[in-house]
Amino acid sequence: MLAPTNFIQELKQQLQKPLPGEEAQYRMAPSYRPKLSPQEIAAFNPRLGGVLLLLYPVNQTWYIAFTKRKEYAGVHSGQMSFPGGKKDENDASITQTALRETEEEIGVNAGKIEVMGSLSQLYIPPSNFLVHPTVGYSINPYPFQPQATEVEQIIEIPVSFFLSKEGIDPQREIKLFNGHTVRAPAYVYNEHVIWGATAIILSEFTYLVEQLNSTQHL
Repeated sequence: MLAPTNFIQELKQQLQKPLPGEEAQYRMAPSYRPKLSPQEIAAFNPRLGGVLLLLYPVNQTWYIAFTKRKEYAGVHSGQMSFPGGKKDENDASITQTALRETEEEIGVNAGKIEVMGSLSQLYIPPSNFLVHPTVGYSINPYPFQPQATEVEQIIEIPVSFFLSKEGIDPQREIKLFNGHTVRAPAYVYNEHVIWGATAIILSEFTYLVEQLNSTQHL
């Protein structure tokens, strides 16, 4: 693996510091999302999940890989998300869960990924998951291979898009799987709408990136 850029080095250092958590997360949270204490979340006995925010360079520009889920009869049908899923009993850690699921969903081998740290955990009420986001980078993750039964498409978005804030719709109308609609903050990249847990995780990530000195190179 090639040497990381200043951006990657600074971000890795930032991830070792205390995280902003809800202060940053709730910039992109729906108004109806409840604020629950760790004790209240634990009472729901949530399933544990791991996701990976994968950074990689394309023509000297840093990108993030997303999956667009297949349509199915479930709460996250068709949504934009990070590769990830439920912690398996054979996973040694939640980071291993994220790496395993990334290989399964988009075909990037764990040996190509350098883990940098973690973001704040996030409880997802509709699916009763407590998600732990891992941040990693790969100098060359290609070729991507979308998992046939779960992944409709792999979407590549530059980090600079999320920093510009031009793509933020503070009150996007979202149609849910059950036919109901809600309004929630969302990132809109071309026809792709990122909202809910993925947008909340991105909000903390961009908050950290905004603190770096190297963002002018993104």
